[in-house]
Amino acid sequence: MDFRVLGALEVWTGSERVLVPGARRQRVLAALLLAPNSVVPLSRLAETTWDDEPPATAVKQLQNSVSALRGCLGDIGQRLIRTEEPGYRICVGEEDLDSLRFAAALADSRRHAAEGSPDRAVGAIRSALSLWRGPALDGLGSAALARSAARLDEQRLSALELCARWRLEIGEHHEVVDDLADLVHDHPLREGLHAQLMTALDQCGRRADALHVFHRLRTRLAEELGVDPGADVQRLHEQILRGAPQPRRTHRTRAVSALPAPRPSRAVASPVPRQLPQTIRDFTGRADHLAALDALLPPAADRAVVISALDGSGGVGKTTLAVHWAHRVQDRFPDGTLHTNLRGYGPGKPASPDEVLDDFLVALGVHPAAVPAGTGARSGLFRTLAAGRRMLIVLDNANSAEQVRPLLPGAPGCMVLVTSRDSLTGLVVTEAAHRLTLDVLSPAEALTLVVGIIGPTRARTESAAVENLIRLCARLPLALRIAAGRAAAHEHACVADIVTELADEASRLDALSWGQDPYAAVRNVLEWSYEQLTAPQAHLFRCLGLHPGPDISTPAAAALARLSPREARQLLNTLADAHLIEPSAHDRYRFHDLLRAYADELAWKYDTEEERSHALDALLTWYSHTAHTADRRLYPTCTRLVTDPAEPAHPHPIPDRDRAWAWFTAERANLVFALHHAVDRTMDRYALHLVDALGFLVLMGGWEERIDTATAGLHAARRSGEAEHEANVLLARGEALAHLQHPDAEPDLTHASALAQDAGNVHIQIAARTELGQLLRRQTRFAEALHHFDEVCTLSRGFDTGRWEAVAEGNIAALHADLGNYRQAIDHGTRSAQLRHQLGDTDGEACALSAIARGRQGIGDHETAIIHCRRAITLGRASLGSHDETLAWPLAVLATSLNHLGHVDEAIACWQEAAAIYTDRGLDADAATMHHHIRTAHHLPPGTHPAGRVADRSLIR
Repeated sequence: MDFRVLGALEVWTGSERVLVPGARRQRVLAALLLAPNSVVPLSRLAETTWDDEPPATAVKQLQNSVSALRGCLGDIGQRLIRTEEPGYRICVGEEDLDSLRFAAALADSRRHAAEGSPDRAVGAIRSALSLWRGPALDGLGSAALARSAARLDEQRLSALELCARWRLEIGEHHEVVDDLADLVHDHPLREGLHAQLMTALDQCGRRADALHVFHRLRTRLAEELGVDPGADVQRLHEQILRGAPQPRRTHRTRAVSALPAPRPSRAVASPVPRQLPQTIRDFTGRADHLAALDALLPPAADRAVVISALDGSGGVGKTTLAVHWAHRVQDRFPDGTLHTNLRGYGPGKPASPDEVLDDFLVALGVHPAAVPAGTGARSGLFRTLAAGRRMLIVLDNANSAEQVRPLLPGAPGCMVLVTSRDSLTGLVVTEAAHRLTLDVLSPAEALTLVVGIIGPTRARTESAAVENLIRLCARLPLALRIAAGRAAAHEHACVADIVTELADEASRLDALSWGQDPYAAVRNVLEWSYEQLTAPQAHLFRCLGLHPGPDISTPAAAALARLSPREARQLLNTLADAHLIEPSAHDRYRFHDLLRAYADELAWKYDTEEERSHALDALLTWYSHTAHTADRRLYPTCTRLVTDPAEPAHPHPIPDRDRAWAWFTAERANLVFALHHAVDRTMDRYALHLVDALGFLVLMGGWEERIDTATAGLHAARRSGEAEHEANVLLARGEALAHLQHPDAEPDLTHASALAQDAGNVHIQIAARTELGQLLRRQTRFAEALHHFDEVCTLSRGFDTGRWEAVAEGNIAALHADLGNYRQAIDHGTRSAQLRHQLGDTDGEACALSAIARGRQGIGDHETAIIHCRRAITLGRASLGSHDETLAWPLAVLATSLNHLGHVDEAIACWQEAAAIYTDRGLDADAATMHHHIRTAHHLPPGTHPAGRVADRSLIR
């Protein structure tokens, strides 16, 4: 499949274009393609789709749009568009997306130019530009998309400018004039294009035309902006006025560099320093970061110092990348390369600006005795010597913007590359630095690194152990080098032996050290970051090591560290700036496993058992209370066994169903981990409270997680000796097992019903027998199922709010429809719908209307059946039932009547949407039924059940 965004949005498969109907779907697809292979949060998709004014149902509409996109693109297995917290990721290769092909070809052209082959650079960049069909994502009508697409258009314009520059290098000054004239006309304020056109015209012998271009630019800038042209354009104008010859090359002459030769320094006759340390032999990966740094290389006409701030956590390879890239490009800086280790993190005292400036001034030819006193004087002299030079300055391992500022040149032409564990936001804000963050290696890069160290033969022989080594090292380059290096240094040791050491969490950091070198020990490297923290920051960092889940929200971190959310947010931001944690979404953070292990180690080292216990108590109290609050928003009519969970110091507000759904979606994995953590530490009360609030897993299709958490909770329930809790957990597990048609479902539900009856809990007894009846109905054991439904009906009359009676009537209606008793189905369905409507239970009312519709189908009244189905679908789309069979069932019933009346296309569309919902919920058998009906449209006999024996999911307790 070929996706195209360099022009109007298009999707092709082979020679056929794939239509993506609907502006919303097109915008969602475009937003995903603008961030290929990256998770795009739902919040950004909403902003892109509705231009900063998303409706209240934005999340539901986006989920429906993604489901429809998957259908359009044939993504049945969800391999193309993947659901990943906190949104979606589209997985495409370079060959699948024109913007990726453009970037790759552009990178090739830069490489050819750097290697002294401007003719090959021109060929590659022309290939890149040929991919463009017009403005990026033309015609989608979204302001947010337009802002993102503008960045692609700017890349195209920069590529055109670069192409013209290299064409001038190979002597194509005649050929490039017309192209540059068109670009200048379209971009009348872009000075670089004017300079190139002036140069081309002058080289063609058209001096007067070149001067006219400058006059036109000066007039336009004065009229529109009130400024004069920049120094470089004015200098070029003066050279043309004087008749100074411009450098000219014959056609196809290879150039060593695309940069003009430097002017001699006016300050001192200085040597050309080349201070870079040795580059690493087996540098691996980082292609995107290298390309990003290449894109920042200052052109000859640049009017400012270019500063790149490369940040990331300790051991992630910032220095390695900076030195490797600097070696690649230092020939582009003919006046020298300066390098220093600022020692911001590590043993010893950080380097002072005075110390570094002394070294730099001497390197630039100043006699040591002539170095002035004072930071201001030294910095001023350094800027004087740097003026007029093209130098690359690498400032490694900075700890703050203040340490860096005195070392910055003031005149254009130089590039400064700074590495730090701090985000150096000050440089970004005040010095316009370009921030580039380095993360751990990708799985493929990590594998390449390990294979390069231990050799391909050992890697193939112990492939499983290598995979585990990469996982346990969290893909952190320093950890990988140490672990793989230990395996390579001991040829008789197996990789599996190293993995065994790493697998022990208590000694993992001990295994990631090498000899006495302080820089070759992961614990040391992490400790240098930790030592920079204040006491409150350090305390929060240690607390985060106790958190059992994969990431943490600000309110949860606040509960864990017993802070207010405001205090926690401020401290989390500082930890993120120090790269001890990393933002994973808005107000959410995570860190890799080695940092987690280090934080946990520190908690055990510096905090008492009582302090750690209180922190976990506070965290589990917060999760339990918030889960029950969200659960009540999702299921306001349902009854829970736990009615009074302990309240945390700072309760988290969940005002409505949409917020509840969003919170459960974000915290899903954390809640599961928290429950297991509580069971493992015999904190049974929290485990049982969490099991009671995890019904949302059923709505999300998390059947296996529901079974897993209930099985864990069963240990806690039996330890507690409380029959009601054991019945509740068995009911939760039985419900999920029944939905997956597992043979253990019936014993669990039967036992749950019996325990509830003995304990006198009518709610659990009714719920268990209801689930049991639905299970038996799916197994076509209709008489037994009807017996359970009748018993539930008897138990529920006059009990509670009438909800259970409504559920029972709805189930009896569906069962009578299965048996062909259509009039009885209509009668029972009508009673259920009336009760549901009185209760305000929209999900349940939708199910009851679907049962009535099935009865109407059975007696041949398809028109009335369609009316009931459309009402049910409207209710389903307006509630969270749109995530479940509450919407899928009426869609399937509607499709049957539409097909019967000859509206085949609409029927197929309904079956397809139902199939997508069933697939998303993990209900493959029901999805298969939908696909069967699609294949056999026109041929359904009257009264055929369109969705198998689908349960009424509205009764989730």
